Amino acid sequence: MRLFFFGESHSIKKVAEIFRSRKVEIVDDLRSCDVLVTDELVDGELFGKLVVDLSLLKDVSVPFYRGKTSHLLSLIVFLYKEPALSKVLVLSESTDGERERLFLDVLRSEGMLLERIGWEEYGELLKRLAVSFCAGSLVDDSMLGTSVFPFVRSKGIKERLWELGRHALKDLPETPKEPVCADRALLWGEFGKLALEPSNLFEMRQKIRVIDFLILDLLKERVDLAKKIALEKKREDSPIDLPDVEEEKMKELLDRSSLIPTRVRNIFEEIMRLAKEEEYRVLKISKTVAVLGPAGSFSDEMAVKLVGSRIPLRYCNTTDEIIKAVESGETDYGIVPIENSTYGTVLPVLDALLSHEVEVFGESKLEVAHCLAAKRKMDLKEIKRVYSHPQAISQCLGFLNNYLPHADIRYTSSTSDAVRLLDDESAAILSENAARLHGLFVLRKGIQDLKDKNITRFYLIRKKTGKMEGRFTSLFFGVKDRPGALKAVLDVFASRGINLRKLESRPARTFLGDYIFFVEVEAPLGEEDLRELDKVTTFYKVIGVFDEVEELSVYE
Repeated sequence: MRLFFFGESHSIKKVAEIFRSRKVEIVDDLRSCDVLVTDELVDGELFGKLVVDLSLLKDVSVPFYRGKTSHLLSLIVFLYKEPALSKVLVLSESTDGERERLFLDVLRSEGMLLERIGWEEYGELLKRLAVSFCAGSLVDDSMLGTSVFPFVRSKGIKERLWELGRHALKDLPETPKEPVCADRALLWGEFGKLALEPSNLFEMRQKIRVIDFLILDLLKERVDLAKKIALEKKREDSPIDLPDVEEEKMKELLDRSSLIPTRVRNIFEEIMRLAKEEEYRVLKISKTVAVLGPAGSFSDEMAVKLVGSRIPLRYCNTTDEIIKAVESGETDYGIVPIENSTYGTVLPVLDALLSHEVEVFGESKLEVAHCLAAKRKMDLKEIKRVYSHPQAISQCLGFLNNYLPHADIRYTSSTSDAVRLLDDESAAILSENAARLHGLFVLRKGIQDLKDKNITRFYLIRKKTGKMEGRFTSLFFGVKDRPGALKAVLDVFASRGINLRKLESRPARTFLGDYIFFVEVEAPLGEEDLRELDKVTTFYKVIGVFDEVEELSVYE
């Protein structure tokens, strides 16, 4: 049996590959073949030849070839990457039983599922494919359109599918749109197969396998898009990890599904995690950093100063959320404010460090400088309202009393809220970094009362490693409730010439009057120091040995 393949479609090429791998003789001349395999209308002498018709428009191709030969085998072939997942629909059988059997046996031996259909079933299938083509073309959706795009190579087929689709889809334009994915064969054929309902257990299992492979291909496509998004984020210097945005996506997905919400959430959280890991990988980012949000906050400014980019940052709503993310391994590092030169220790951070298993491996300082910004350039006398966080307003009272006594002061919970509330008659107090980030016009810089003296110190934390080294040590300890107990601890440091740069007491959360102490000492405590400390305390917990750092490396 000598075969001649005529056509450039995916189906023609894949079927030719199958027969070539089976060592079936393939010729390059119509006159010398016994079997013509084509998806086009071929003129010429076909007497005595078996014509295997792979055209989609059977109401055109079947009458055409029946007028030229009595040996016509008309098929619709839906191919997947693996022949075992492919399907062949037999619409019209030839009178040449032997050559037809040999041809179909080759396809069957590859594991393809062969099914005979009638003209009524073919009409229903064509209608569904037409709907997929129209919908995919209209919304630029490869998932809807790729099942039919490989067939759409001629203007006639395109117009026919569009006309059929218009009867099912309303308000379509008269002229079909060019399919945007015509050059892609990523998922082609799958929706064509799924258009037919399975009629037995084997077909049901076959359909599940097809769906699984389709899901796998869609996952790959999603990840590929995530990589492109990562490059855009790098250009814009925006973070990859945005929990608030992801939660909005999750809610939208759950609202569309009747499946068990917790299971659906788990599946899509894993998909998002996979895509995120690929985004980090393409940008060669090996570490992620949790920081107090939103973008434009002073914590964000500290993080950008240390890391050099917002891409590896994950914005959290509370410092406790940061510490938990580091402890659980969701992020590699965390940056938390520990002390401000004006307002003192950040007590929630202190309490969280005692409760969680993380370690401090560095510290860094940032001068807190505020500016007055607005949506437009304006005179101060035009400003009727000033929005900002209560802490920022308290740090700029001198400027407000001197220059804006006529303005109404409005307190907000965050920088983002202040920006969101702005109109043409109001201004906001925020960092210059935040003003630039939100595209605001800076009216006055450095409006804080304490120039060069308002400093916030930040701790850099990571999951416990035990490998702590540096010039400073932070630790908690407890003492018995008796006179001189605290002095005994302080004597351990004094006897060794170790200076305490910080000492705080915190409620032990056991009984009224019970306290735990937090100290920072200007020395790395050794084993002998800790043994002496153990003798005069009820417990101690070292949370960090560290130095001041200027840069935090997150790249491979």
